[in-house]
Amino acid sequence: MKHLQSKPVQYVLLGLVFSVIPYIIPIPQSTMTILNTVVIYAMIALGFNILLGYAGQISLGHAAFMGLGAYLSAYLTGKLALPFLLSLLLSGLIPMLIGIMLGLIALRLEGHYLAIATLGFGVAVQQIFVEWLAFTNGYSGVRAKYPSIFGFEFRSRESFFVLAIAVLVLLCIFAYNLLKAKTGRAILAMRDSVSAAQAMGINIYKYKLVAFALSAFYAGIAGSMYMHLIRFTEPTQWGIGLSLNLLAMVVIGGLASIGGSIVGSVFLVLAPEIIKEVPGLADIKNLSYILTGATMVLAIMFFPHGLARLGMQWRSYLSKRKKNAAVNI
Repeated sequence: MKHLQSKPVQYVLLGLVFSVIPYIIPIPQSTMTILNTVVIYAMIALGFNILLGYAGQISLGHAAFMGLGAYLSAYLTGKLALPFLLSLLLSGLIPMLIGIMLGLIALRLEGHYLAIATLGFGVAVQQIFVEWLAFTNGYSGVRAKYPSIFGFEFRSRESFFVLAIAVLVLLCIFAYNLLKAKTGRAILAMRDSVSAAQAMGINIYKYKLVAFALSAFYAGIAGSMYMHLIRFTEPTQWGIGLSLNLLAMVVIGGLASIGGSIVGSVFLVLAPEIIKEVPGLADIKNLSYILTGATMVLAIMFFPHGLARLGMQWRSYLSKRKKNAAVNI
């Protein structure tokens, strides 16, 4: 029973449970595509949460890293005919290296200056996607193969869901172990107080760079998985809108929370799909953006710890009420 209290074991068990659901309950293919998208966005939201929630650094250009991962995976598995697992790893490592190079410059900035710098990076990379025809084929886009591991092709949405869940579980376990280790404690100390962290001998610049590199790695992995799910991409997919959605996922789901990253991706992907089914609302232009913005405002005002911690926040509220009632008596 003690093993069940371990977070990594819980992640594995939850992954196994969700993986078998499509094989037990018949789910339409369109719905399976949406569920796969939720899992993939959870991957990049998790990496973004390491940067924003745990390290306290903001980026508005992470869509570029995800797009780079997508194009790299299509190129590596297509033109270079590399195995999917190797291309998946490289699609994370190459954006991570570029993230380190960007971080060496951008992370000397703070607050909104950092946000503007990363926004400029995202816009520049999206334009590169448009112009670099030999790599991206411009607006005509590129296509990718079905992912294949040891000769097995993940052609069905159900089998891809199992693969995506497995990758997400591994990323969750890695993030959890990292954040519980010395590196994670240093990142949290840096977020809570830069001055106190420096007084304890923590190299602030080093750990900012670690957080930025890891978030870029997660974005590249998510981009690779997305590429092999949809099997087509073009430059307009990787703009500022996606970066803002990533920010919304983390804020709404819960800052500094692995579970919050997943909850935020569920909300941001499923909420617009649910709205489409409501008569009258589906005709409102850009309603999903309106919903996202309104939800972010409500989250900051009324549940700043995110949807993932609503239960904890509610228990804390009830506990305070009981204490106040006891004092009044």
